[in-house]
Amino acid sequence: MKKLISVVLGAALILQGTASLRAGGVLETFDITGFVPSPIPGHILAKVIGIRWDPRTIPVQYQMNTTLNPIPNPLGAAFLTIAAAQADLQASLDVWNAVPTSYIDMQITGTTANAGLRGFDMRNELTFRTAATFTAIASSPSVSLIEDATFVNGDDIDGDGDSDVSSAITVAADTDNDGDIEFPAGFYKAGTILDNDVQFNTKVSNGFRFTVDPAAMDTVTRSVDLMAVAVHEFGHSFGLSHTLDNQYSATDGTGTTMFPFIDTGDPAAELSQRSIESDDVAWASYLYPEGSTATGPGALQSGDVPFASAYGLIRGDVRHGVLNQPIAGASVNATRWDGSRFVAAGFSGTTRLSFNPVNGGLFFLPNVQDAIVDGLYVIPVPKGSYAVGVEAIDGSPVTTGSISFTAQIGGFFGQLNFSEEFYNNNQEGAVEVRPGQAKNVVVHDGRTTDGIDITTTKNININNFGNLNFVGFVNSPAGRYYAVRVPASQIIAAAAPTGGEIVFHSVSYETHLVDASVPAVFAEATLATGSVSGSNALIDLSDPLGRVTGFLGQDSDFAPFYLKNGHELGKRVMRGIADGSITDLFMVLRIPTTTPFAGVSGQPPLIGLDGGVTPNDVPIAGLSYVSSDGGATFVQNTQFNFRFSLVLSEP
Repeated sequence: MKKLISVVLGAALILQGTASLRAGGVLETFDITGFVPSPIPGHILAKVIGIRWDPRTIPVQYQMNTTLNPIPNPLGAAFLTIAAAQADLQASLDVWNAVPTSYIDMQITGTTANAGLRGFDMRNELTFRTAATFTAIASSPSVSLIEDATFVNGDDIDGDGDSDVSSAITVAADTDNDGDIEFPAGFYKAGTILDNDVQFNTKVSNGFRFTVDPAAMDTVTRSVDLMAVAVHEFGHSFGLSHTLDNQYSATDGTGTTMFPFIDTGDPAAELSQRSIESDDVAWASYLYPEGSTATGPGALQSGDVPFASAYGLIRGDVRHGVLNQPIAGASVNATRWDGSRFVAAGFSGTTRLSFNPVNGGLFFLPNVQDAIVDGLYVIPVPKGSYAVGVEAIDGSPVTTGSISFTAQIGGFFGQLNFSEEFYNNNQEGAVEVRPGQAKNVVVHDGRTTDGIDITTTKNININNFGNLNFVGFVNSPAGRYYAVRVPASQIIAAAAPTGGEIVFHSVSYETHLVDASVPAVFAEATLATGSVSGSNALIDLSDPLGRVTGFLGQDSDFAPFYLKNGHELGKRVMRGIADGSITDLFMVLRIPTTTPFAGVSGQPPLIGLDGGVTPNDVPIAGLSYVSSDGGATFVQNTQFNFRFSLVLSEP
């Protein structure tokens, strides 16, 4: 086994607490098979690939660590027995096992008395023991091959002096009854998972009280439902990555099970995490498709549904309109054509890293052409009609480090700085008049809808704010307005490079929620004209330049309000500025007009705020206003810059 190299991949579920954050794919490792020299001298080129279980290792067999019984409760007396926890964990595994279009199968088949920490030992361990430095709620680290390997009888994979390979079996099993799993002899691809453990944090310092009864869910942020956590972690256990989407629709504020944050202060959010949704089901099925083989786990059995009879694929390429490069780490999402619900998403890019064989270190390749092979993506979806959109992994609501190597590579090269937009077929390009216009993408079962290629737009963003410092405002009265002034001088400056012409794309509002289960619905979003007098503003809400009611924001991200007829709107604004009838534009957002507000906290949707700290990264511009009297009077806010952005482009 001298050529075998493995790497530990960890994916953690993080406490969200009282503020929630905001699409699918696979956990990644790398492949150095062939030892191709890297452009960095002395290094090996490492292809970024996904991880998964080999069919010969399914069903995946787990062992329950029984050394902490009852399970520690950092908030009080211990009450949860190992037997109750094991039943809950098997129920969590069965959520994935029950997907009819996926052949993944994970079972708790035994116990272990490991009094130490989990590790690479060819035992898939479920444990409530974590290291002193462990701070997440839970994690699911895997060890996988980073080189194609042929296992022969007697090979010691984990280096413990005991054989881990047998030529007498065709399915992984504990052939010598010593507690660890032996693999069948044979060839295994890089990315094959060898060992997976799931650990749950119960330490007094930063651990959690785990409950198993839905009735025990509460608003205590250090108390969490075990199944809500375990379903997420077991998605990682067979290879699913974190996702970006945490809001399914205007009526459903919950999101994908594989979103990396959980709101432990919102019982409804916890309850939703006990089940899996369309994106989770699609990717579990894509990785382990039923009906894909004639024999073995992928062969159809009673109750199975062939993947090809239930799903089709959307494929395409994503390019950066300004950099003219294929993008690594763009999140491409598919929403029902009627706009009613998010369905699934995938990440773009085929990528490479540089591996140092001396110390095992990974490095970014210095040239984008070497690092990013293409911007291809795939999304598995049920048959139907879809609007396909693209979004950058820009830190809101999730950082590249929480997603994948591929996303980190795109971030390293400065690619993840584009605005959201929809695929609109022949109107795709660096300069687009209507980025909010979508083309109907039709998908059929068992077929691929290819060529859904997206080029991100070249925008001019007027951002009168700095870094996010706070979100607010809690306890606001129903119907409150927030507004940000854009002086005519800024519009003139933006239009100057293109001879005084400008296209209005959208207004982008950074919006937030207190309760993750609630959709970020605002009463209205408006672009209007107005004027200022001292510390007050008068905004013409009766004759807006653009307005949408029931505006759906995003959860801890910028949400676009796409403006209609942006080219004509640009001409209208420039004419008004020229004749003096327009002195200022105002980006306006109104919270719901009725109470009580939705959610266990009873708070309205919030907005992103820059300021309130000393020193602040940018000056407070004095362009932010609040109205609590129905829009009659807008009063200047001198403490914060509201994080609203006016998005423009050249004609």
